[in-house]
Amino acid sequence: MALAFGYVIFFVFATAVWLVVSQRSLVDALISGFMYTLIYWLFAMFQLRNVRRTKRRLDEHGQFKAFIRYPESRAGSLSGIWNQGVATPDAGSIRFQPAVYDSLEPSGRATDLKVQRVLPDRRKIIGKERKYLPAYLYLAVTLLTDGGKIELAASPDALDMLTEVVAPGPA
Repeated sequence: MALAFGYVIFFVFATAVWLVVSQRSLVDALISGFMYTLIYWLFAMFQLRNVRRTKRRLDEHGQFKAFIRYPESRAGSLSGIWNQGVATPDAGSIRFQPAVYDSLEPSGRATDLKVQRVLPDRRKIIGKERKYLPAYLYLAVTLLTDGGKIELAASPDALDMLTEVVAPGPA
């Protein structure tokens, strides 16, 4: 739905720009707007296909795309940066493998976190706090681990799975 709405908005904007800037006829502006919108649509479909393929691959292995940060670390270090990776939840622990790109190619070594408690409050990530997060709707949850407090951001479905697997019963 959002993709179709974006397609229409982009078409109207591209056509208006062609009308104003190039001083072409209405038919030429409509054709140019349609061609640029078609290119936009092809790029969007390619990206959407890759996101779905990656999600399906992660779901098969009981994993999900996540971002973590360490809010209690010194200011200017890792406290404000969300690190992208793949989270693999297990009973009482999470394995976090840092990853890069949209294909989630592993980078660096994995970190095993022993989770003592998953705090039940979920919150939206807004403003400057969104540094390095994609534009999707992600929620953050706080995990109390053996290494201290960690914030984990993921989709609402992934957080549901995390809560069920890591801390079964009341969270």
